[in-house]
Amino acid sequence: MNKIQGIIFDMDGVIIDSERISFKCFQEVFKEYNYEIDEKFYLKVIGRNYAGIEDIMKKEYGDDFPFETIYRKKADLAYEVTDRDGVIVKPGVHELMDYLKENGYKIAVATSTRRERALQLLEEAKVKAKVDFVVCGDEVENSKPNPEIFLKAAKGLGVKAGKCIVIEDSDAGITAAHAAKMIGIHVPDMKQLEVETKALAFKVCKSLFEVKEYLDEVGKN
Repeated sequence: MNKIQGIIFDMDGVIIDSERISFKCFQEVFKEYNYEIDEKFYLKVIGRNYAGIEDIMKKEYGDDFPFETIYRKKADLAYEVTDRDGVIVKPGVHELMDYLKENGYKIAVATSTRRERALQLLEEAKVKAKVDFVVCGDEVENSKPNPEIFLKAAKGLGVKAGKCIVIEDSDAGITAAHAAKMIGIHVPDMKQLEVETKALAFKVCKSLFEVKEYLDEVGKN
């Protein structure tokens, strides 16, 4: 493996434990509008931005599905829950980021969340100051699995794509990392990768602590 210079993190499900909250909020709002959403279907939209989620949901529920209204209500409800209960940081985030900073890696966050909210969550998680570059879902035209967001992250770091590791929890994210010709490491959150996506991942780690151990081992060789 070429000398890695940049580490690109997804945010939701990797840095913060937010996907379960998002799913429960979707369920509540869907019920209000006499629709149902199960976890299997929700897993299809993980990692995608607003436009990507809209496309998938309208294909599933029809063109008359009130996506904008439901999405905004879901977002407001998720904000209320997070603001009330606080941001839940995934285990190993600070330990890994501190290790990366100490060892000269550049750090980016590439999230499908819109910028204003993403920066707020990163600040509350106390990781924003550790990150060198952030690119968000409302700053790209194409949602994951398109590689655009990761290519922008690498450019923002000033690092070639082939010298970047992407840490992702979703099939869409790992697919996008592979398309960007980056090294995709999967850290599971709500689901394991599909068989065809797992073949695109360089490595699967059980936690961010395991990612740190792997980088430390590689760095010594």
